[in-house]
Amino acid sequence: MKLLESTIGKRMKITDIILDDKTKNRLQNIGIIIGCEVALIRNNFGDVVVKVRDCSVAMNKDVAKGIFVEEQL
Repeated sequence: MKLLESTIGKRMKITDIILDDKTKNRLQNIGIIIGCEVALIRNNFGDVVVKVRDCSVAMNKDVAKGIFVEEQL
């Protein structure tokens, strides 16, 4: 499922990132990589906020649509 479609507060693991190379590199620089654990904190009209490690990161919905996740058990 897409990160944008995940439930707020649930721990998710990134399984794939399907975005252009420039955006992938920016995400990688802030620690958002395949295998990383994230949680959707807020899903507003234009942006989403995710928790990555101990940080909150805001991103555009178009970016969040390109990040695929699965639920952590």
